[in-house]
Amino acid sequence: MQRVHNLPKFCDARGWSVNDIYNIVRSNLSKSDTSTPYDLKYSFKDCQINYSILHPGVVKAWHRHKHQDDYFFVLHGMAQVGVYSDENGAEKHFIGEHNPAVIHIRAGEWHGLTAVGSKPVGLLYLVTNTYNPTFPDEERSSFDTFVGSDWWKPENK
Repeated sequence: MQRVHNLPKFCDARGWSVNDIYNIVRSNLSKSDTSTPYDLKYSFKDCQINYSILHPGVVKAWHRHKHQDDYFFVLHGMAQVGVYSDENGAEKHFIGEHNPAVIHIRAGEWHGLTAVGSKPVGLLYLVTNTYNPTFPDEERSSFDTFVGSDWWKPENK
C-alpha cells in the first residue's frame, strides 16, 4: 500500500487549495482484499481527527500505536516526517504547504515529525481509533533511538 499520496495544489488570484484528502483516506481505510469498496477495514465512527501545532526546533518523536493507523496532513508550514519500521528502516518525508501530501502510517510503525524552517507546523491528522486515556495505545521512545540526533536537522549541501 502506498505511503505518501501527493496532492495537486490549485492556485489562482484568490489563493490556493488542495482537494481530495477525504477520498485518499477513505480508499486507504478500505480492505484491499475485498470486492466491495465500502467494506472498510476501520469504521469512520471509530476514527478521530485531531489538530496539533508544532513549534520550530522541536522534535516530536518517536512513538507508535499497536492498533491504529495515522494519516498526517500539514495544513501550514513544512514538516519533516519520520517513519521507522524494522522492514523499511528510517524513512524521511517532507510535506506541507509547498508539498501537499497525505502520509499513511501503519499500526506498529514508529513515527514523528519536526518543523522545517522558522514557521510552526499545523498538523491535521486522522487516527483510526478514538483515544482512550485509561488504556492509551501509545509506546514512546527517544528522538534519537533509531537514527542519530543529526537525522532531524536540516541537511546543508
